[in-house]
Amino acid sequence: DGTLKMSRRNITSTATASVSDYFIGVSTVGSVVSVRLQSAISLQSGQMLVVKDEGGAANANNITILASGSETIDGQNTVVLESPYASVQLYCNGSDKYFIY
Repeated sequence: DGTLKMSRRNITSTATASVSDYFIGVSTVGSVVSVRLQSAISLQSGQMLVVKDEGGAANANNITILASGSETIDGQNTVVLESPYASVQLYCNGSDKYFIY
């Protein structure tokens, strides 16, 4: 039928993104949440991940996305979502980095 469905997982506490995640919906209504990224080498080049504040409370309880080890996300070790309903779209180079697009 032409429908494209990507995997979605909802989290309410610190979690590690899996290699099969595409959308990670986060609720920080109760507390801050961190999303740890898999090592880039465990993913394919061009593999994507979207992290979204689905609870709308990132301004009060930030969402921190953490790169693995010495890897980076656009040159930084972390990205912080701090606006209500904020999101970030990432892709991986399959070896040592993530990029925001």
